[in-house]
Amino acid sequence: MKIEYLKSTKVVYFRRIGIYGTENKLLMRAFKKWVKTENLFQESTILGIALDNPQSIPAKNCRYNVCLITDKKKFKDNVEQRTLAGGTYAVFKVAHIEKVIIDFYMNIAQTIAKNQLNVLSKPIIERYKQNLVDKGYCEILIPIEQK
Repeated sequence: MKIEYLKSTKVVYFRRIGIYGTENKLLMRAFKKWVKTENLFQESTILGIALDNPQSIPAKNCRYNVCLITDKKKFKDNVEQRTLAGGTYAVFKVAHIEKVIIDFYMNIAQTIAKNQLNVLSKPIIERYKQNLVDKGYCEILIPIEQK
C-alpha cells in the first residue's frame, strides 16, 4: 500500500445504472472500444467508480462510471465530461484478475483495519493505467483522511 494525493482531474465517462456486476464489465468493454476510436488508448488511465453503496441504495439504482482521464474537450461522439475532486487515497496494487479483485473487496474491512485507515465516505476508485495493465496489474484507491 502507498498513500497518494490525487489532484482534481478532468474525465470523460460512460455511466450505467443498475445492479453491479456483469453489466459493468460490458460497459468497460464498450468504453475501451470508444477510447480506441478516439485514439486515446495509448498510455491511458481508465477509472471504474461505483458511486453508490448497494447496502444503502436499492441495487437497481446504483450508478457506475467508467472514466478516462483526459484534457481533450472535443470528441467524435457526445460523451459526458466532468471534473473529479481531488483527495488522498490509500492505493493498493492488485493482480488484474477478476477473482483477485473480488477477493480484495470481500476482505476490504480487514485491509482497512490492518492498515489503520480512516476511510472517507467517498467512492472507491479502480484505476487501470495502461502501463500497469500491460504487466497484469490494476490499482484500487480507497479515499482516506490524511493523518
